[in-house]
Amino acid sequence: MKSTSSITVILVEPETQGNIGAISRSMKNTCFKNLALVGVKFIDDDAYARAMDGKDILDRAVIYSSLQEARQDFDVMVATSAVPSGNMRDYRRIPLGPDEFWVKNYNPDLKTAIVMGREGDGLRNSELEICDFFITIPGNPDYPVYNLSHALTLILYEFLKSADITHQEKEPASGEEITILVEKFIYLARKTNFAKHKIPNTKVMLRRLFSRAELKRSEFYRIMGMLRKIDIASADMNDSGKKL
Repeated sequence: MKSTSSITVILVEPETQGNIGAISRSMKNTCFKNLALVGVKFIDDDAYARAMDGKDILDRAVIYSSLQEARQDFDVMVATSAVPSGNMRDYRRIPLGPDEFWVKNYNPDLKTAIVMGREGDGLRNSELEICDFFITIPGNPDYPVYNLSHALTLILYEFLKSADITHQEKEPASGEEITILVEKFIYLARKTNFAKHKIPNTKVMLRRLFSRAELKRSEFYRIMGMLRKIDIASADMNDSGKKL
């Protein structure tokens, strides 16, 4: 599992203790451990009740008096808001989608903070100005504001996808391996009554099919193993006088 230890979620002046707990629960769900709070003097029982299995995150939470104070502890700060700017000259609110940020701009070697604003009015311009990036989550234009913990869950989920934290294999089958696979299918087809005049178009179809499927290397080996067994079984059947 790839580490999330370089990433911290910062809540700026959350209005309710329940939301602090809900944020901790979302972090636990998505394998994040580091929480920081700005403008909060204590964490009460309501937060712990809402945190469920995320109570350990609350136990380790760091408290800052201001976002400016927190800034010195991080290499990168990422502001979040439901209100992007339509004016490209307003550099504070030129938006990135969370997927775009994680894929193109995230550096695991840098300490990164995801900064969540107040439930009522989000982050102020002075706070946006000390952040390095601004991300927003697409939503209904008539009702774009997500619940705080829901918004964070979507942002952290996009990290899981980009970091491939579930160990899903990314290494694709090579062009040469796809060619070998296609030729193996055609070899087996030729051993049947498959029409010869259909073979050229079938080869093209198979290559495009495997390319669209973004075939993984492990899948290539698994399919090749299956085809070899089919080939051996068909040879045994021919030797015994049986038809395919």
